[in-house]
Amino acid sequence: MENHIKLGIFTFVGIGAIVLSIFAVGNFSLKRTYTIYVEFDNIANLTKKAKVKTAGVDIGVLRAVCLNKGKAQLKLSINKNVLLYKNAYATITSVGVIGTKYIEIFPGDESQPLIKEEDTILGHNSSSLETFLTNVTTQINRALNNDKYGNMMDNLADAIFSLKDILEMLAAQNEKIEDTFTNLDQFTKDLASISSQSKPDLRETVEQIKDISKKLDILINRIYDGSGPISALINDEKMSADIKETVESAKEAIKGLNKTVARSSKLSLHWNYTGRYNTRDSKLRNDIGISIMPNNKKFYYVGVANVADSTFITDENEKKNINKLEALLGFRKEYSEVFGGVINGKAGVGFGYSFFGPIYDVYKGLKFNLKVYDFVRDKHGSQVDFGARYGIMKWLYAGVLLEDVSYKPSFTPYLRIEIDDQDLAALLGIISIAAVVSK
Repeated sequence: MENHIKLGIFTFVGIGAIVLSIFAVGNFSLKRTYTIYVEFDNIANLTKKAKVKTAGVDIGVLRAVCLNKGKAQLKLSINKNVLLYKNAYATITSVGVIGTKYIEIFPGDESQPLIKEEDTILGHNSSSLETFLTNVTTQINRALNNDKYGNMMDNLADAIFSLKDILEMLAAQNEKIEDTFTNLDQFTKDLASISSQSKPDLRETVEQIKDISKKLDILINRIYDGSGPISALINDEKMSADIKETVESAKEAIKGLNKTVARSSKLSLHWNYTGRYNTRDSKLRNDIGISIMPNNKKFYYVGVANVADSTFITDENEKKNINKLEALLGFRKEYSEVFGGVINGKAGVGFGYSFFGPIYDVYKGLKFNLKVYDFVRDKHGSQVDFGARYGIMKWLYAGVLLEDVSYKPSFTPYLRIEIDDQDLAALLGIISIAAVVSK
């Protein structure tokens, strides 16, 4: 073979060997890759050209390291077929306890967008064995020499000296403890001596107690067997029955008194005045009366309708209609009431209804009334009055009446004053209580 051919073959083989060495030593790869960056607070002992892995499989290599704003920025080459997502992150992990470190990448969630060329992912500093040992060493040093509690060894020495002082103090008090037990023993002997000297006095006291017991026994026998008032009280069955009956009567009286007091506390009394203006004859008429309500379900009314002085009235028909007695008994439910008795001097009945509040408390509520009376009136039948009223104040009401609807209807506006008389209600309550007590 000619020399120039041999030289060409040798040169080609040498160049190939050099290229292979560069790829082997320089960790070059012919695979298609893309570049990403990751930043860590600390990459201590991480070697250049460290491998990049996912789930233990090599996916790339560390290309370069630089400092960026106080953090270590790593430039990684990742195989083109490895997909990483926006929430991917990396950690630095060791193989074994003191093995070679490599970069572990967690690809992220597939629901996130893919990472592009030269994007940056987060780097998490994982807890390594060196970090753990460093933290343990720091904690021990802090415990042994603490600014707050001082040096631990010095504290331990002080505690030992304090314990020694306590033991010495207990040894010094040993003699006093022995003296205390000696005094207690002497006190016990003295107590025994005193009790032996006092035995005659104790016997005398016991005899006196026996004598008193005998006298009490005699007294009790006389009470049971004698004829005195105490014996009669105990042995007389009739007297016992009378006492029992008296007690029962007292109980019934108290029950009645309690019931009366409860009722009197609910009693209310109102004085009423009504001024009515009849538009048919253009005359003002006055009614006065008193309402007594023992409770919210019942009421009484006594009064005089068409109050006037007959000496000033010349019309005979008018004289017949003045100063007419009104006496009513009524019963109520929540929104309605019925009543009956004497209305304007005639027998009659009535009905009331409240739309917006309880019938017994119609202040600022609209109340309607219907009265039917004078059932035996000739020709025209019973007189029927219909009206409504509204509370302006708690003591003042305004209303209208349509009087004698069945014969000669007349429109009558009116004002009604109701004055609560608590003093008279209290007086009636006292009178009722006194009546119960007198029984």
